[in-house]
Parts: sequence; C-alpha cells; structure tokens
Amino acid sequence: VEIEATPQIDTSHLEHATVDEWVYTATHLQRFIDELSRKSSGGVSLKSQGRVRPALVRKRCQEILYSEGFFRRKNETNSTESSLIPQRPLSMNEFVEWDPVLKVKLGAALIRFLLENADFCNPMNRGMEEPAFNYTRRKTDGMKFNAFISIHPDLLSIALEDDYPSYNANMASTDQYMRCQPMVVPPKKWTDVHGGGYQTLKVDFMRTRQCKTQKDAISNADLSKVFDGLNVLGQIPWKINKRVFEVAQKCWEEGISLGDIPPQVDYEVPPLPERMEYRNFDELDGEQKKIHLEEFRSHKDAATKHFRFKQKNMDLHSLRCSAKLKLMQAKKFMDFQEIFFPYNVDFRGRAYPVPPHLSIVGSDLCRALLMFAHPKPLGPNGLYWLKVHLANLAGADKMSFDGRANFADENMKSIRAAVDDPFGEDRWWMNLDDPFQGLATCHEIVNAIDSGDPESYMCSLPVHMDGSCNGLQHYAALGRDKVGGKAVNLCIADKPQDVYIGVMHEVIRRVALDAEEMLDFDENKIDLTKQEKEQLKRVKSARLVNGLIDRGVVKRTVMTSVYGVTYIGARNQIKEKIEEKLEEKGNDIDEMEAEINLACGYLAALTMEVMGQLFIGARQTMNWLTECARLISALGQPVAFISPIGVPVVQPYRQKRPFTVVTLLQNIVLTNDSDTLPLHRSRQVSAFPPNYVHSLDSSHMLLTAVEMKKRGLYFSAVHDSYWTHPCDIEEMNVILRECFIDLYNIPLLEDLKKMWELRYPSITFPEVPARGDLDLNDVRSAPYFFQ
Repeated sequence: VEIEATPQIDTSHLEHATVDEWVYTATHLQRFIDELSRKSSGGVSLKSQGRVRPALVRKRCQEILYSEGFFRRKNETNSTESSLIPQRPLSMNEFVEWDPVLKVKLGAALIRFLLENADFCNPMNRGMEEPAFNYTRRKTDGMKFNAFISIHPDLLSIALEDDYPSYNANMASTDQYMRCQPMVVPPKKWTDVHGGGYQTLKVDFMRTRQCKTQKDAISNADLSKVFDGLNVLGQIPWKINKRVFEVAQKCWEEGISLGDIPPQVDYEVPPLPERMEYRNFDELDGEQKKIHLEEFRSHKDAATKHFRFKQKNMDLHSLRCSAKLKLMQAKKFMDFQEIFFPYNVDFRGRAYPVPPHLSIVGSDLCRALLMFAHPKPLGPNGLYWLKVHLANLAGADKMSFDGRANFADENMKSIRAAVDDPFGEDRWWMNLDDPFQGLATCHEIVNAIDSGDPESYMCSLPVHMDGSCNGLQHYAALGRDKVGGKAVNLCIADKPQDVYIGVMHEVIRRVALDAEEMLDFDENKIDLTKQEKEQLKRVKSARLVNGLIDRGVVKRTVMTSVYGVTYIGARNQIKEKIEEKLEEKGNDIDEMEAEINLACGYLAALTMEVMGQLFIGARQTMNWLTECARLISALGQPVAFISPIGVPVVQPYRQKRPFTVVTLLQNIVLTNDSDTLPLHRSRQVSAFPPNYVHSLDSSHMLLTAVEMKKRGLYFSAVHDSYWTHPCDIEEMNVILRECFIDLYNIPLLEDLKKMWELRYPSITFPEVPARGDLDLNDVRSAPYFFQ
C-alpha cells in the first residue's frame, strides 16, 4: 500500500507547546523522516548506510527535553543546538503516562520504519534479502477494510523453531525484550500506590481501566491490608520444575499435542464456495423457491465450514505462540535458584501476578513448570496430601479425602511408569484433567516413597485447596442460606457435596420430558403458528441433546452463573462440550451448526432456570444487589463501594465513543472511555453482583495470605485456589476457615446499604434480604469447604 505524505500545515500555534502537544503530530514526524532520508554528502542514502545521523537525532531529543524544561539555553538569544545545557536531572518519575493518541501516532510511525527497513536473509531462498513484514488491507464486513501486518512465513517458521538467534549471532533471543517478566530478586514492597513491584519498571498498583475517579479514590484510601497481602504473594520465591520442562519441550519438538501443547499441523481448510447467482426470489414458483432455498442453505453451510476451519487454524497459531512463550520463559529462568512474581490488583481488588506469560495464574503447563524454591519435609501427612492432590488433578475429586488417597495407591503402577518413562506404553498421566501438574505430582510421590523416609523427604511442590463453587459459597454466607450452604460444602458432611451433579440431574430430567413430548401437529406444514414453532424448536433441541448431558456440560455455566454469565456466554460454554460429544458420535458438526446453536441455547436457558430455582437464597441476594445498582445508575452515577479490606471500587463502564486518529501509516479508530462520557447503565447494573462477589473472594484470599505470613508459612493463590507446602495443608485449612468466618461476621450487606444511603440520600434502597439459619461456625468443621 502506498502511503502518501501528510500535507504540510501551519504549526506556528504550537511554538510554545509542550512535547505532548506537538512532537508526535503527523507533520512533525513526517519532517523528521524526510530529514533522515536525505542523501549524505557522498550521495549514499542513510538507509542504505544502515544508520542515521547521530547529531540530527541528538538535536531532536534536546528540542523535546528543552520544551519539557529539562534543558535550558546558555544564551536565550542563541538558539543553536550547542547552546543547550541540562537544566535539572532527568527522572523517570517525572514523565506522566502518554495519551493513547500519542502512543498510536508514534507507534504507527515506528511500524512504518519497520515495514520499510526490516529485511532478513532468507536461508530457504539462498540467503536473499526479503521484507520481514508485509502490510495489507483486506475487506472484512460489508464495506469495511482492516489493515493486517503479517510476518514472512519463512521467518515465522525459523522463530518458532528457535533457530533464528543462532542463525544470526548478533540477534538476541526474542524473550529478552518481553517487558514484564519474572524477577530474580524480590519485588519492591508496596507501601503506596506509586512504588512497588519491579525495581526499575513502573507498574501500576491497580489496573483501573483508565478510570480517573478510581485513581483518585485509591490515592486517598487506607490500603495497608491490601499492600500487606500483595507483599506476601510477591515475596514467595519460586523455581522452574526441570523435569516437567523437559517433557513439555519434547512434546513441543516432536509435535505431541497434550494439554497446552497444541498440534503443530493445521487443519485442512475446505474451499470457499463461489458466489451464488442472483435470482429474484419473488419471481420463482413454489418448486423453484424450494430448490433455491436448498441451494442457499448448502452454500451457507459450505461457507460456514470454510471460515470455521480457517478460524481453527488461527486459534492454533495463537496457541502455538502462547506455548512457545511459556517454554521460552521457563528456559530462560531455569537455572536461577529463586524467581519472584510482582503482584498488583484489578479494579475490584483481585490480585494478579504482573508477568503475562509464565505465572501460577496461567494454565496447567504454567502451574506445572513452577514450584516453591525452598522445600520443606513432608512430615506425617504430607504424602497423604500429595496423593489427594494427584486425585484432584485426575478429576477424581467427588469422593472423600481417604478415597482420593486410595485412588493414588490403586494407580501406583501407572504413577511409577509416568516417572520412569513418560512417553512409554503406559501413558496414564496424559489422560489426567491436568496432565503436566499430574506428572509433577507423580515425581514427588515416587521420590518420597523411594527415599525410604517419606516424612523427611524435602518437597517443593505446592498442594492446592480449591473452593467448592466459590461464588455460591460467598452468596450462601452473605444470606446465611443453609440449603445453598449445604450444597456448596459450608456444612459438616461425610463426603463432598457436588452442586454440579445436582443441577445436572434436574436438567437431565427436564430434557428427557421435553424429548418425549409428542407433537399434535404436522411439523412439516408451512403455516405453523408462533406457539407451534416454539414447541417444535424446544422438542427438537431436547431430542438432539438428550443423552449427551453430563457434569462437564453444565459445570461452567453453574460456576459462572453467580458471576453474571449472560445467555450468550452460557450457550457458548455448553456448545463447546456438546460439539465434542457429537463429534465423538461421528456427526458432522459443521452441517449441524444451526441445530446445535438452537439446542445449546435451549440447554443454557434451562440450566440457568434450574440454578435460579435451586439456589433461592443466592438469587435473592443477587436481585437485591442488582436493584440497588439500578437505582444508583439511574442517577447517572457509577456504582461504587469499598471492599471489606479497604479497596475503593468504582465500576468503569461507560458508553464508548469511537474517533479517528490520523497517522503516517493509516487512519486508526480508537474508542474513548473517559469518565466524562455517559454511563453504560445496563453494564453498571449487570456487572455489579459479580464484581461485588469478586471483591469478597479477593478479601478472603488476601486476609488468608497475611495470616499465613504471620505463622511463617508459604502461601500463594489463584483467586479461590490456595497453595502451600504439603506438610502445611492442615494449618492452612484452619486459617482459611477462620478468615472466612471473620469476614462474614461483619454485616457486609447492611454496611453497604448504610454507605450508599449516606452517599445517595435521595434514593430509598430496598431492605436487605432476610437472613437464613446457616451457622457460620459450621465452616470450621466442614471438611470439604476447600478441597
């Protein structure tokens, strides 16, 4: 694509402006590019020389610093470059965050430099220099064009094979330029919102989504409890599990698709059908219309299949890049005795490690690659909890703890086979729900047993205790809902309760009734009434999914229902599982696309209906929170509250407005979500209940982290999954229960209502729902509260 130079315009009004207002305008950048592109005195262009004039660049930098007040002139009447001298020391803390528009303008100019100058010697084409990147514009929806920058396929192959750094000795490995990586020294402790995390890189304490109100609120809040919790998480030293890395690397190199290691071969994409010949439908007779409709459906199905497989290959590419980045990071830090992960929080107060590619918040592979840097002896019960942990990773978590330990004993032969030869005949470990974490646990179990003294065996592997549908646990505690609390293991029981199984049985019962329903009309007649059409859709959908429903089909929808999952979200969750089951039965899911969508929508609505009827207490609390949010947003105010540990939460949802930025590369559309824009009222309302519950689970986790630190115990967590050494599981179980009880002994909903009444005196808020008869003290003795 040929990019024309931006026409010169008058910039005299910018003469005394700051750098943010003038230095990255299109005209200024274009002038700078033109100066760099001039021929040198020898007639050779600077580009061909592979360098730029240092003096020119130095002059431009000094101009910028002069406008910002870092330089001054020796003599104000002399405007030459040499007369500029430093005015005051440079400090990174003095530079404010750039406006997104400026980032786009400069970024587009840098991309243009890259496109024009980045070549590589292609070893697959006799070392010929070829452009490394390609810029194209493609028509997407309707008349809309999108721009794409693609890497040369041969260069991509070299990069994925990790051969490029060795191919050019002067090239550094790509992972050196990842900005936020694990640290090899402890992070700076958070003491205020401006100083914590990396030693040199600036990291925001909170991911505020550019909400100025939120930023102002945290600047004036007492966040000492949050700082303490984040510092506990950030000071935990980790190391790379070399055994797991070697197995994962072999899977990658040999194209073994397992867990997070995707297939190395793309799907074969069926051809895109040719455009159909236009025909005026109104001019066709009845038989011709029927034929034309069949042709149209066939054409649509073929096109859908083409784009579906094309999207699958794009998804595979993303998964390969993700897996490669994780393995590269693990390899880089493999020989360090200790690595650390700085933490910050999102706007609800939930804690996250900052590095994006390798951390415990990641997938099965990420978690398996990490273990505590300092081991502790297993003690009398550590081996028992390792066995329970392995059963959980295998999906055998519906039985008692003793049953899970027995599960490991019964599979000891396969556990040893996984350790001795993970790619041998017995590949039992590869079929686990979390295969790489399972393999890591197999190694620790075998090593402990073979040591001859398991109690003294030094183990670095963290064991997890996970909440039982944790969102519902918080709702049950808020409303003292005994029925709901019993379903999610807040009460004493001999075996774990499985809320997903209860929902599954009720959904199966209702689907079976609908599937057996007899139609009292001809389903093939043309003039079906609206009621008959709805009945036909329901019955056909039920017949399609009848016999396919299991715990996995409803689990994600049940789990996310308390976090505000939408009908569309629930349908997509269920669709993923139903398609797997239909494919296993030999069905072509591409040809059944419309029927599957309809059936999964039916199943999603049914599952959400069952959830509302089984968990009445949770629904009442959720409805109260929703109604309060509706009243607040009706005033044009964002819903705001303070979490139990002091995090001021301001929901950032606004009506985004697109605007166009002119750059040297192309016009780019950005969306503005400034605090000055009108509220997105429906989003403010629907998002509040899940956001509030997220603030509660983060409060519970950070309170537990602080208490674990006081007792000298290692602790890490992924939201409602709590980790520690195997020998300390019992003590962590006591601590997390006490913290939960202390949290909910506070009248949280009553305090929330009082705060809002003070802030919004014109609103009459509904009364807090009546509490049930759940005894929170039962949580102390509830063995499967976290399991």
